[in-house]
This record gives sequence, C-alpha cells and structure tokens, in this order.
Amino acid sequence: MRKSKTDQFGEGKLIPISEELVNLIDDWSETIGSASGHILRSFKRNLSVRENLEPATVNKILKMLQRKTKELSGHSFRVGAALDMLDRGVPLEKIMLRGGWKSESTAMRYLRNWNDDEWSLIDHELYS
Repeated sequence: MRKSKTDQFGEGKLIPISEELVNLIDDWSETIGSASGHILRSFKRNLSVRENLEPATVNKILKMLQRKTKELSGHSFRVGAALDMLDRGVPLEKIMLRGGWKSESTAMRYLRNWNDDEWSLIDHELYS
C-alpha cells in the first residue's frame, strides 16, 4: 500500500494477503488481459475495461451504497475487517498492524463501538 490515512508520509507498507485472494487477482488479471496496473478498474459503456478506477468513482459507489444501506461509513471496511479477524481469533497486535492502528486503546474503541454486545466477553478474554 503506497499511502493511506494511517500513512500520511507515504512510506508505504506490505500487506499480507491470502492465497485465495492471490488466485482471485490472477483470475481478474486474466479477465482484463493485464498482469500489471491497478486491480480496481472501471468499465466503459461498452463494457471494455479502463486502466484504473478514479477516486471520484469510488466515492460515488460508496455514497450510493451508503444511501441504500444507511449503515456504511468511512470506517466500515477497516473496522469490518478488524471484526472479522477478531471473530477468527486473530490477536489484537495483528489486527492493529493490518488496520494501521498505533495504539491498543484506539483499536479497542473501534472494536468495542461496533461490537458492544460481545464487549464483556472480549474484555474478559483479553484481560483475564
């Protein structure tokens, strides 16, 4: 990842991905006829694939989804992935690395806000 909200200076970082995701990316690369360039791309009206996906397009897609679901926020993807990892028993340290959180308290605040029903169980497991 070249730059993100949690990497304001653009130092970048490597993000591990699953073998399943590697296979999906390979399949997509075959579909679009290119093994390099952007993974996320937009389509023209004739369904030919463009070279990239403009940030404005991503923003439009997210806003449309937000209007439909009324539950989508800017943190939905990052927090959702963190909750998935928590449910799979991934240690908090790994969740923090993947989500880009530098402090345990910040990561726990997000996880707690999204998962209040299970907070007492999480709290008990982490601090017992």
